[in-house]
Amino acid sequence: MALIRPVILSGGAGTRLWPLSTPELPKQFAPLTGGDSLFVQALQRLAGQPGVSSPIVVTGSAHTKLVAAAAAVSGVDIHLILVEPEGRNTAPASLAAALSSEPADVLAILPSDHLIRDPNAFADAVIQSVGYAAGGSVVTFGVVPSRAETGYGYIELGEPLSGAFRVSRFKEKPGLKEAERLTADGNHVWNSGMFVVSAAGLLMKAQRHCPEILDGVTAAMRAPVDGIVELGAEFLNVERVSLDHAIMEKTEEAVVMPIDVGWDDVGSFEAMWSISKKDDRGNVTSGEVVLIDVEGSLVKATSRTVAVAGVSDVVVVETPDAVLVVPRDQSQLVKDLAERVESD
Repeated sequence: MALIRPVILSGGAGTRLWPLSTPELPKQFAPLTGGDSLFVQALQRLAGQPGVSSPIVVTGSAHTKLVAAAAAVSGVDIHLILVEPEGRNTAPASLAAALSSEPADVLAILPSDHLIRDPNAFADAVIQSVGYAAGGSVVTFGVVPSRAETGYGYIELGEPLSGAFRVSRFKEKPGLKEAERLTADGNHVWNSGMFVVSAAGLLMKAQRHCPEILDGVTAAMRAPVDGIVELGAEFLNVERVSLDHAIMEKTEEAVVMPIDVGWDDVGSFEAMWSISKKDDRGNVTSGEVVLIDVEGSLVKATSRTVAVAGVSDVVVVETPDAVLVVPRDQSQLVKDLAERVESD
């Protein structure tokens, strides 16, 4: 079996979970779900599996110390850290990892801010996908939907294969009625944003579908120093684009493997509420919290007592620096609020 090289993408700012997540401490490094951070869990997810080697991490210059600290907690040795001068989304990051790998390496490209409750089942899926990747396909994992979700893109299943399907089409984040239809029809899965592809295969597809991006990333590559590659200023001129848009939606060799591994992109307070343990009134609380006549809410206190009364389905988050109050079903607005606070 080909060598599997995990590629842990850790360049996001985590603004959708502000103020728990900040540019200085993005959500993947913050203790959001209790226990180890999502980044530590990502490092450990494939560690020790057959044919899996040490990971490559792609991150920003402000977070290299967080990466090193998390690696020490995880007990996982990092093969290489690629440091972006500025995040350019998943396509440039993935190409930088491919250029840093042996051509035959099979890259398991994994965001660092996902929650997977059944890592053993996920590892089995990655190992199963290697045959497709070694044969020239790009495999993405489609999560069997557990609810109608407007925060995720969907993938329509095409021709059935052994344990997988051809990708028929990618669908952007839908409205609620469309999400309900896609969830119910049994022919769509959530787009997880996780990929398995050989390094050589990814570079060949980039040369065909996004050569300007590949040229820019190639120009930005530098020699490693003490296990760290500081990508050059040329990286700033590379288009900011996802791997989905740059390659997956264009290639005819896209394969989707449905998985049911307890996956969630903890990308909003609504998602955090949905995956967390609740009291008998549907509330999720943390810290010094006092509630009277509150239902279906998420209330987190980190530095002082927070008291909430007479409301339902709200998010209240307190940190030493800020306080957030928002209806739970409008938690997608948090990103806009975080950007407004930053600009002000």
